Amino acid sequence: MSKKPIVIVTVIALAAGAILFGKRLRGDAVDLSDVPEFEAKRGNLVIDVLEGGNIHALESLEIKNEVRVNEGTKILEIIDEGYQVTPEDVEGKKVLVRLDASAIEETIVDHDVEFQQTESAYAEAKQGLEIQESESLSAVKLVKQGVRFALLDFQKFLGEKAAREVLQSLSLPYDTETIDTYETDATEQIVKSFDAGRLYTETDDPTADSPFTGDNQNSQASTVDFSVLLKSDRLGEGEAEQTIRRLQDEALVAKTELAVVEEAVEGAKRLRERNFITKQTLENEMVGLEKAKLAVQTKDTELSLFRDYEFPKEAEKMLSTYEEQLLDLIREKREAMASVAQSEARFRSAKRRYELQVKKRADLQAQVDSCVIYAQKPGLVAYGGGNDNYYSSRYYDAISQGASLKLGQPIITIPDMSRLGVDVDIHESHIKKIQLGQRAVIVADAVADKTLEGKVTKVAVLPDSNASRYNPSLKVYPSTIEIQGTHDFLKPGMTAKVKIIVNELADVLYIPVQAIFVEKDKHYVFVNDGAGFRRQAVKVGDHNDEFVEIVEGIDEGA
Repeated sequence: MSKKPIVIVTVIALAAGAILFGKRLRGDAVDLSDVPEFEAKRGNLVIDVLEGGNIHALESLEIKNEVRVNEGTKILEIIDEGYQVTPEDVEGKKVLVRLDASAIEETIVDHDVEFQQTESAYAEAKQGLEIQESESLSAVKLVKQGVRFALLDFQKFLGEKAAREVLQSLSLPYDTETIDTYETDATEQIVKSFDAGRLYTETDDPTADSPFTGDNQNSQASTVDFSVLLKSDRLGEGEAEQTIRRLQDEALVAKTELAVVEEAVEGAKRLRERNFITKQTLENEMVGLEKAKLAVQTKDTELSLFRDYEFPKEAEKMLSTYEEQLLDLIREKREAMASVAQSEARFRSAKRRYELQVKKRADLQAQVDSCVIYAQKPGLVAYGGGNDNYYSSRYYDAISQGASLKLGQPIITIPDMSRLGVDVDIHESHIKKIQLGQRAVIVADAVADKTLEGKVTKVAVLPDSNASRYNPSLKVYPSTIEIQGTHDFLKPGMTAKVKIIVNELADVLYIPVQAIFVEKDKHYVFVNDGAGFRRQAVKVGDHNDEFVEIVEGIDEGA
């Protein structure tokens, strides 16, 4: 029975195969005694990616220096590295690190003076705002009271019905409800006149869109013809109507008295003709007649003067007073809002400064508190940070008693030993094979006899920039493999090898990767067919670091 082809294996064999192939072409004699051979095998082939890395805790309590001082913070006391923090230490608040807080304490003393000044200014601004709000409210109430009183005077003079008719024709408020509406509308217009915290100037009209009269407008009282109310007899039961009635009554009485006197004079004349009375008596009667005529003329004049002059004058005067009170209300509200706005601005500024000082004080106190670091969770104490590297070691001083710390420098780390992982760098040639959740086999160098299970939990999207800093052609992707279960024999910082299982091929033909050589993008092996070695083209499949799958070209060895 003849043997099936045997494939050359090692790197030496590859070199020997190349020499053999060259000598065959030249017809030279070839010595095959030292060429190692490997029979192609069929079986299961695990495709994996092998990388080395360091074991670390996936979750850790990292305590950093939070004290902000220019000269650095000195470590006064620190627990020994490797100390095992117990639950009793946590409960008893055992001190792990004590830092020098003297610089921050001096800063707090200096800050107290500034804080007290700011606090006093804040209290003063707050009180000033409350006083201004109260004064403004009182002033507006007083002016609004003047508006109501002016309206009542106008209604009292004209009568409520006539006053309402006049005010409605001028679009002015005519009762308490419409005064409130006027005030609300004016307030809205004043609020709109604020521009970036600024009130309109006195030349602007804050109620331009108001249904009522705005500030800085001419009085409408002079445009009203109050005589129409007299001609059409539309006056209500007001003082004007009462005055007219009184004057009319007085004129009527004077005319009645005149008629009586005239009749008496006529009788006196007849008596004088008969010499029943003296001439003087008649003259006296005539004087009484003239007085009665004068009284009638006076009363008629008084009535005319009131109708033609006094009534429209008083009506216009009262209406003008009412209009002015309405304008005073707008002005007072505007001034009140401006004053309150200024007080509010001062208050907000003082409050903001006070809040900043309170925050600064709390921050300084927090820095003082951070100078004493207590046990917070059980675990193993490690100096520095959980992700310390070459660059951080050059930037930070080593952790020890008396060392000076920079702001943010990790002081101690207490890893969570229940969740450990291995950080590895995946070469760019393998990164497409790696996926989250893939199974991995881990072997720690310190306990090489123990095999651990794990899985891929993190794969970087971008290559590590630090790795390519000194070798730009090197592209590796930081990845994390979580170790399944808890293992007391593992410690952070241990080195380990990780095999990430990317594929498991069943019943395939495979040979060592060293047996393959490439020429013009084609793969070849050297086969011993019994008569000698010959070059054989093959088609390869997937591979790991040791073996490669042969899809076609050779058969399984006998």
